[in-house]
Amino acid sequence: MKRQLILGGVLLAAGGLAARDVVQAQAARDEAQAPVVSWAPTTGSLPRFPDFGLLPPPEIFTAERVFKLSQDYPRAEPAMEPAVKQLLAIDYNRDWKPYANGALAYVLAGNIENRAMQNSFYAEDNKIRHWYHVPWMHWADNGREGLHGLTPEGPIRAKSLSPTQTNWWQTYALAIYNAPGGSAIGRVWADAQNPDLTTLKARGFPVGTVVAKLMFTTTPVSDAPFLSNPIEWQAYIKKTFSFTPTGFPIAPREVNTVRLLQVDIMVRDSRADATGGWVFATYVYNGLQSPKRSPGQAFDNRWRNLMPVGLMWGQDPTVTSHLAGNAEPLKTMINPDLQETRINTDPALPPQHLGFGLRLNGPADNSLSSCKSCHSVSEYPDISLVLPYIGPGDKRNLICGGPEWMRWFRNLPVGQPFDKASNPLDNSLSLAISITNFLDAKTRRDGGFNSLQYWHGQRQMSKSNQRGAVPDGGDPCANASMVASK
Repeated sequence: MKRQLILGGVLLAAGGLAARDVVQAQAARDEAQAPVVSWAPTTGSLPRFPDFGLLPPPEIFTAERVFKLSQDYPRAEPAMEPAVKQLLAIDYNRDWKPYANGALAYVLAGNIENRAMQNSFYAEDNKIRHWYHVPWMHWADNGREGLHGLTPEGPIRAKSLSPTQTNWWQTYALAIYNAPGGSAIGRVWADAQNPDLTTLKARGFPVGTVVAKLMFTTTPVSDAPFLSNPIEWQAYIKKTFSFTPTGFPIAPREVNTVRLLQVDIMVRDSRADATGGWVFATYVYNGLQSPKRSPGQAFDNRWRNLMPVGLMWGQDPTVTSHLAGNAEPLKTMINPDLQETRINTDPALPPQHLGFGLRLNGPADNSLSSCKSCHSVSEYPDISLVLPYIGPGDKRNLICGGPEWMRWFRNLPVGQPFDKASNPLDNSLSLAISITNFLDAKTRRDGGFNSLQYWHGQRQMSKSNQRGAVPDGGDPCANASMVASK
């Protein structure tokens, strides 16, 4: 399922600077252009948090409807739904595909029926169950746009989707949490002016939490033929990919078409407590299929084109085989040494690059990471970057598969942060971003800084855009042995 620092490599490759150097150098240039922020605590019937941050002016585009933040978080932990109980009764190790299909059906239910494609996944329309959003994703250049609530993520490098992909393309995501997850968000943000950084340390998200993220891309069908017959939304997106470490200035935007590429789902499952407590599933859109409609089906048949890429519930911390990976896939390669990952062997699956050592990762994700690795870095302060390698200017010089590198592939217990000096946010990168954004806005309002915003003298920046593609050049795993010792 991963933020304000790409470091997907575009800027680093061009600038040749270390991540923190890029941040500090760019910050000085951006700071003068940042707005002055002021607000007062909301009272009465007004929402506590803004719905979105960026919307096209009406003289350019008049929206029929706009995104509404679902923020009426449950004040008490809800009882587990029967549908979730049924899902948690499936043995994800033995029957991974029924588990993945069940999780996807749970997420789609009520979000896609009896509506035009443009009106899918508006939380307020769901008549089956409540879904919730993380607040404070509206802030700055990577802020939530106002048509569908999409936020920018890292870019997709050329040839990572298919051999015909000649360009880098943008990605945008919408994340939703079910009611148990919403109750945890509400605990963190019980005081809209003072987020609780410690509430997830004791027990994390409740068992039965389901989190889903829909990932859209600007990639044209010509660059990724499996996106044929696409699910498309109109969104207010950047004209070109951009990265500003401080979030300012705001890059120019336009209303344009984005296509569904990937869905990520996280399920808080107590049977996975020994490996971190979460089961991750990833799906890819494959419009080259011709799925049959079911009798009485009330939703657009294109939603049936989502195929599971695989499932993972652990990182296999001791496995260092297949280090070179498969960054430009012609076929999906499977690492037989992985015991805590399952990959789809269906020949209809579009070729997938997967993640580090061929662990599970989606087509839009970085092939040096994994679903679980990326989210394990959810914490505040943001001490460690999302990835063990961020580009040719990365001065950490970690050895591919070495002990420091493998810190990103540990099975951390529930409640343990990635870095001991930080506070865990239990695999929610969105919460990490929201807290960073809130403190940045507070700094601009108050004209002062909080010590939590600094780590060893360096300003903490959001993890937006840190995922994305492997940068061109300098990949420390590119020439590694395909099979290393286990």
